[in-house]
Amino acid sequence: MLLSYACVSMNILSKLKAMETMEKIKKPKIVLAPMNIASMPIQIVNALKKNGYTAEQLSYTTGQGHKFGYEMDREFNIKEHGGRINTHTLALREYLDREFDIFHFWNKSMFFDGKYGHMTGFDIPLIKSRGKRIAYRFTGYDLRLPSWDKEVNPYSPFLHGYEHLFDEELQKKYLGFLEEYVDQFLVQDPEMAQFAPKGTKIIPRAMDLSKWEVVGIEKNDDPLVVHAPSNAAVKGTAFIMKAVEELHEEGLRFKFKAIAGMAHEEAKAWYTKSDIVIDQIAIGATGVLTLEAWALGKPCVVYLREDLFKDFYKCSELPVANANPDTIKDQLRKLIKDYEWRQELSKRGRKTVERFHDTDRVIKTFMNTYDGMMKKTPTSPKGTKDVDYLQAQAELSQHRAVVVNVKTRKMTQLQNELKNAKIVDTEDLAVRMTGPEKIDLIGKILPNIIALPIKWGYAIKKMFLPNKDTKDKGAGYKVKHTRSL
Repeated sequence: MLLSYACVSMNILSKLKAMETMEKIKKPKIVLAPMNIASMPIQIVNALKKNGYTAEQLSYTTGQGHKFGYEMDREFNIKEHGGRINTHTLALREYLDREFDIFHFWNKSMFFDGKYGHMTGFDIPLIKSRGKRIAYRFTGYDLRLPSWDKEVNPYSPFLHGYEHLFDEELQKKYLGFLEEYVDQFLVQDPEMAQFAPKGTKIIPRAMDLSKWEVVGIEKNDDPLVVHAPSNAAVKGTAFIMKAVEELHEEGLRFKFKAIAGMAHEEAKAWYTKSDIVIDQIAIGATGVLTLEAWALGKPCVVYLREDLFKDFYKCSELPVANANPDTIKDQLRKLIKDYEWRQELSKRGRKTVERFHDTDRVIKTFMNTYDGMMKKTPTSPKGTKDVDYLQAQAELSQHRAVVVNVKTRKMTQLQNELKNAKIVDTEDLAVRMTGPEKIDLIGKILPNIIALPIKWGYAIKKMFLPNKDTKDKGAGYKVKHTRSL
């Protein structure tokens, strides 16, 4: 009998140990949301799936896929689901109901407004209250705030006309709010890390190199230079275009193509046949285009801060034609003239992307990070920065309500005035009134929301259609062209 009990006890213990082992090796379910920025999140999701993880990438769309044609995974159609609020809450419910373990956010959480209003981020405490983990990946100007960037970067886009889209003080409160709940902050490079909260981890951008075969370059006396001004002020495009124009005026032979308004595959075709790729020259860090150029074996012109990136890439000389707004013309001229340098950068760039950005290498760091998050106690608030953010959101909502009430009262007052107004001989009045006067009268008679498009139409007509005095004088303007494709 005792032997029988002993056998049963050993059997139970072995099962408990097996269950404990299974629990330890259980892989977390991970959702990356709510944006597929530059195809980075979907590449991570695909690599996680190959390694046995349940992983999904969620994006909000209007039913037309990604604007640059990137691969998509889970699309939540805002139009189909009745607007932003319904769509965001639907997505949140689904991933909570399906018991995903890690919510890896890129730029924003699942519930957000483009300018940090309308309760942006208040899904985060709800997620954490259910014992879930949150990773938060900053992507650019969600962390690189104007006052901070201008302190460390003499070529900051904020010093050259780039206007920040957000209220910086509200952003700072949002960042403080995140610090109370996020388990692991992530950035892609040391340039972003200088602005990040304590404990932020750098995980390099990932490239699926199986989709990027080495093309390299051939000797060409009339090389093709390409630049993608996806955000001209941030990329330093004005300085690049000025350099291109002046080099053409010098008589330097090269072709130039600005890559804009294209699907990614079409843009990739241009990168493939190029001889030189120009990325961003103001931020001081690699862009996704830098990595794509390296992957194709194309020499890349980009501004990399040497104090940050030499250590990051473990080299004494960076594998780029390093150019900022002050040096872009000289560096581009030198690269166009020097085929041997282009060839050297072609080879070194590919080696760099293979060593530091290959998805098969980078995904190991992501997996270790996710697994490590599951082993630690979830982060919980230690201060009251979340309360500060709640107050800021409440004040913002209150301000918007006041603005709406003021506008409503003004419209009501105008409508009452119009009811009591007596307009005599309207036909004669219409004949005597000028175009702008008629528009102003319409604006008083109709609610502003109706009159505004009419005013726009008149303004556009005035700008682009010649009137009686100018239509026969050949009015117009000249655009100075540079030699381009």
